[in-house]
Amino acid sequence: MLKRKLFAVLAFVLVPGIVAAEADPAVRYQGTSHDALFDIAFDGARGIAVGNRGVVLESDDGGKTWAHGPRPDTELALLGVSTNGDRRFAVGQSGQIFRATSRAWTPVESGTDERLFAVAVGSRGMVVVVGAFGTIIVSQNDGESWSPVVLDWMDILGDYLEPHFYAVHIDGDTVTIGGEFGLVIRSRDRGTTWTVVHKGEASIFDFSFNGRGKGLAIGQNGLVVRTDDGGASWRSVAPLGETNLLGVWFNGERALTVGIRGAFASRDGGRSWTAVTTGDVDIAWYQAVASPAGRDAPLAVGHSGRILEIRE
Repeated sequence: MLKRKLFAVLAFVLVPGIVAAEADPAVRYQGTSHDALFDIAFDGARGIAVGNRGVVLESDDGGKTWAHGPRPDTELALLGVSTNGDRRFAVGQSGQIFRATSRAWTPVESGTDERLFAVAVGSRGMVVVVGAFGTIIVSQNDGESWSPVVLDWMDILGDYLEPHFYAVHIDGDTVTIGGEFGLVIRSRDRGTTWTVVHKGEASIFDFSFNGRGKGLAIGQNGLVVRTDDGGASWRSVAPLGETNLLGVWFNGERALTVGIRGAFASRDGGRSWTAVTTGDVDIAWYQAVASPAGRDAPLAVGHSGRILEIRE
């Protein structure tokens, strides 16, 4: 049976009506109990967070303060966002892709109706989007046109199942994608050809690279997988209990992962971890985590439209 990512609908069932005390200094933004944020990204000090009903929040001061920014013309959830200078893309339900132009969001024809979970903006016009049922679409011209990637799942998995993909990372011409069945696939030629570099059982929900060739993938049932060669090979770390981990941040030797009723921090590149107790991370859910350049202060987004700064 396919393992599917636990998004806000399930999270609201698990932890209904959690609202932090307004006096908590770690809370950088607080929505209502009906709000939810699903992704966060930074380019320098400029931050952007996206969530349900097409909400967009922006920060110009490294995540210290947040305000509503221009939003796409949609009432559907935005599940992923990526930013690189003036190049900003958001993706979400029903195959929706939006590109920011001149402070407004323009819809882009994706060629798919599948739910899109993540987007990465690379160099020389490359943008890669991943989503449900094996969806991978690549643009080489900043979203003007898209090409689907078609893979032979019988050859890869020994079955015709099409795995969901939840995470994508671009480094130069190299693209790394992760998803169900512990699957990590890699392209070194801007998405033309692909190699399977890892398979397992538990789903990978996110990964992060520290810019020094090291990376961490996290996921279902406390899954943690490490790479020391830029994603060419991966090896497992002891799972962090049974927590479904949804987002990870990795900077230098520091790492932070968040999820449903649990968060963990590492100071040795993901080899060992300790439980985090900041705010309500042990009783609520947080979907994604990122940090502005120059500030060693990762921020997690999740339930109740909350942005929580975590210093561990």
